[in-house]
Amino acid sequence: MLKAVTIEPILKVTDLYTLYYFQHKSGYRFEGESHDFWEIIYVDHGRASGLNGSEPYELEKGQMIFHHPNVFHNFRTGVMTDEVDEDCDIIVISFGGNLEVLEQFRDHIFTLSMYERNIFKQILDEGKQVYNKTNGKNLIYKKENPFEQEKVPGAKQMIGNLLEQLLLSLYRKQKECPSQVQALPLQSLGMEYQMVRQIILFLEQNLYNNISFADVVNHFNFSETQLKKMFRQVTGYSVMQYYRKCVVGRIEYHIQQQDQNFTELADLFHFSSIHYFSKFYKRETGRTLREYLKNSQE
Repeated sequence: MLKAVTIEPILKVTDLYTLYYFQHKSGYRFEGESHDFWEIIYVDHGRASGLNGSEPYELEKGQMIFHHPNVFHNFRTGVMTDEVDEDCDIIVISFGGNLEVLEQFRDHIFTLSMYERNIFKQILDEGKQVYNKTNGKNLIYKKENPFEQEKVPGAKQMIGNLLEQLLLSLYRKQKECPSQVQALPLQSLGMEYQMVRQIILFLEQNLYNNISFADVVNHFNFSETQLKKMFRQVTGYSVMQYYRKCVVGRIEYHIQQQDQNFTELADLFHFSSIHYFSKFYKRETGRTLREYLKNSQE
């Protein structure tokens, strides 16, 4: 009698949030965001660059990078070290699941094989089978309509299966073809980008300390004007806007973990009271702490 061989998945994609194909003209800048799910950026045409957490990145055609959950990232067409900007087409896929193994992809750029590029093409083809109606120029799929009837049965499952194939192929590539996997940071980037990287690292090290802009200026011994200009040119944000976004991301991480109540979180982040802590979160996000807690449990 034959015995079944148990398949033990290395990873599993269980949630699809968005699937986009963007055709950006030269000069496009996306100021950035962070969210609690995974995201892939793949360059189908042209070149792109940005920040992945504290690390600057540059992508050529056929390359991709992962944005980990709760890591701030931004994007621009062209590369930081080139004065000439250019058009850039990218595929963006955001997703969730049992993906702990992807931690080893942090701050790495992958150069894709033709097999892996073809998986992206198949994912886009399946994405067009999800809905009967169009969802905007660039939008192929978005989780705001999770219960809407599929145009072709099984389209979303096919996207998940193809995405798992891609992730498994990259997992093997990192072990077997290290020449096609590039680790950040890029040492060739100019002094201003390296300096901004150091500022971001300082901000991330002080997320629980409720620091001020003066603290940053004093630590780096830069003039306020010079520091403001340099940081905004690279990130699209002021220093304190960036800092507050990172603090919000860390607050939401603790709320998801449910490891401390709101009063304990106010103490952890060095707010003088739960009132000021709640006011800060509402001002930065437009929602209350309890509203986020409720949504994160759904």
